[in-house]
Amino acid sequence: MIGLDIKVKNEYSNYLYKIFNGIDLKKYIWEINADDFLYSDNGDIKQNLFGSNVLKGEEFLNRISRESYYMIFTDIKAYPIGKERMEIKTLEDFSKSNCEVVLLCTDSIFIEFYSKEEQILEKVYKNCTRENFEKVEYLSIEDVLSRSFIAW
Repeated sequence: MIGLDIKVKNEYSNYLYKIFNGIDLKKYIWEINADDFLYSDNGDIKQNLFGSNVLKGEEFLNRISRESYYMIFTDIKAYPIGKERMEIKTLEDFSKSNCEVVLLCTDSIFIEFYSKEEQILEKVYKNCTRENFEKVEYLSIEDVLSRSFIAW
């Protein structure tokens, strides 16, 4: 298995925190290629949860740990600290790159999650089923051969 198709409710939540719960996020550099979120900050509605295109693991964890945000569209890729980043458009690009985790969200509710590490996939699957997400299904390499690894 290479990934997961996940469907969540169309509502404010901290879905990214729920998905990544229990994974060592601090060992990665997080590349944020799309940051379309809404969240409340002292009563004001703000956009762009991450505020930067590249975050260290601790800052990424702090951002996704907010109590609630509305995820509209995002494209997130994680690289081990010190490893070169590159543009990833396809499964082949992902396979050849140093990138270890990809999370794409479109239309607020559809999430694609990919990982090169089986343990991370299993942990995310368990997190999503425990949180009663609307859909959580494993994806094989054959399932994703024609998919884009960029959120559209």
